[in-house]
Amino acid sequence: MPKRVSTKQLLIACRMSFDGKSNREIASELGFTEATVSNWRKLEIWKEFETELIDAYKQHALNLENGTPP
Repeated sequence: MPKRVSTKQLLIACRMSFDGKSNREIASELGFTEATVSNWRKLEIWKEFETELIDAYKQHALNLENGTPP
């Protein structure tokens, strides 16, 4: 029976991807197949997580540029 992925696992996987990990590395660490991770990337929730991570990164970069503490 296939394993089900939790929202938390998807967020962790997305964060790992954002940090430069490959599908193979993500799959290995979380116990899924590379194909499964590849399919996750097509999900709307993955795209939402990516957008949130990008927005947070941009905000952090702007804060550093302006001397504002994180």
